[in-house]
Amino acid sequence: MKRSIYILMAVLLLVSNLTACGSDKGTAKGNTDKLSIVTTIFPEYDWVREILGDKVKDAEVTMLLDNGVDLHSYQPTAQDIMKISSCDLFIYVGGESDGWVEDALHTAVNKDMTVINLLEVLGDRVKAEEIVEGMEHEDDDHDHDHEHEEEMDEHVWLSLRNAEVLCDAIADVLSKIDTDNAN
Repeated sequence: MKRSIYILMAVLLLVSNLTACGSDKGTAKGNTDKLSIVTTIFPEYDWVREILGDKVKDAEVTMLLDNGVDLHSYQPTAQDIMKISSCDLFIYVGGESDGWVEDALHTAVNKDMTVINLLEVLGDRVKAEEIVEGMEHEDDDHDHDHEHEEEMDEHVWLSLRNAEVLCDAIADVLSKIDTDNAN
């Protein structure tokens, strides 16, 4: 399965590079005056737009997950991988639900891309996920001799304290990427 994903991503990358050669338009900052920012979920998307303020018109901000799509089961499309590959800034939650991100970043065309992993920004502030009724694994009732790896709660945007830290980190990165509009 992983091998077929790698092959698919390599083919898509090759096709996107070949089609980009014949086009005058692009989405990365090097090809247009707009800063290209890709986020996975709405809170990140909204924070970026608010931080940019009236400069949002000078950026192309894209949110990958459509309304109603579950973060935990999301799989990127070929078009999503191409957007990530050429963006200037990519922001994602991190954790188990974003396991696909590492593969997408390995195929990135823009080697100067800045990446923000929200769980990494928060570090020790991230809490362990609480297991409640209905969340147990099916094999939990049958085999108590093994230990489960502790998973981190990926819903970090729900805390206002976390949101403040994350917005500060995003603002810092944006001011470094776009020095002309750092203020």
